Amino acid sequence: MMRSFFTFTKIGLMMMAALFLAAPTAMLAQNAQEVLAHLYRNTNAETGLSKMAMKNSQNADVKKFAHQAMSDDRNLGGKLMAYAVKYNLRLIATAPASTVAAEKQMKNLTGTDFDKMYLVQMDAFVKDDQKTAAQASAMSDPEVSAIGTKMQNLSSDQAKQITALTTEEGYQIQ
Repeated sequence: MMRSFFTFTKIGLMMMAALFLAAPTAMLAQNAQEVLAHLYRNTNAETGLSKMAMKNSQNADVKKFAHQAMSDDRNLGGKLMAYAVKYNLRLIATAPASTVAAEKQMKNLTGTDFDKMYLVQMDAFVKDDQKTAAQASAMSDPEVSAIGTKMQNLSSDQAKQITALTTEEGYQIQ
């Protein structure tokens, strides 16, 4: 009887160790997973919008901003994916319905009309990135915090660039 108790205890400990090793997401707080997924979704949506800007904009400064935004988002997206693989996270890049609707409308625009709508969309994402990045940088996990800090810096730079572009072109963004 005592031997079977120790055998079951040993088996139970081995199963707990296997679960612990096989499921690292259990160690990552749910809110950290949600923040990372949100940042991943945003980087992908921003990349899609910026690709469209590279095609539809006729303004060299807007295209330069779009190119830089794509580069920044690709870099951050790669870090997010590496972290997702490490912790077995499932990151989904489904764009918000409002972005999908805006993209449909933007496909038919060029020039100034396109640029305005692109900058409005990017401004909304940048503001959202700033909030989400602040949450990430406050997390106890050092890697999540580092991603948040990097995103705060990127979104701050992008906000300044959007402000400069809209001021230069005379566009109004709420």
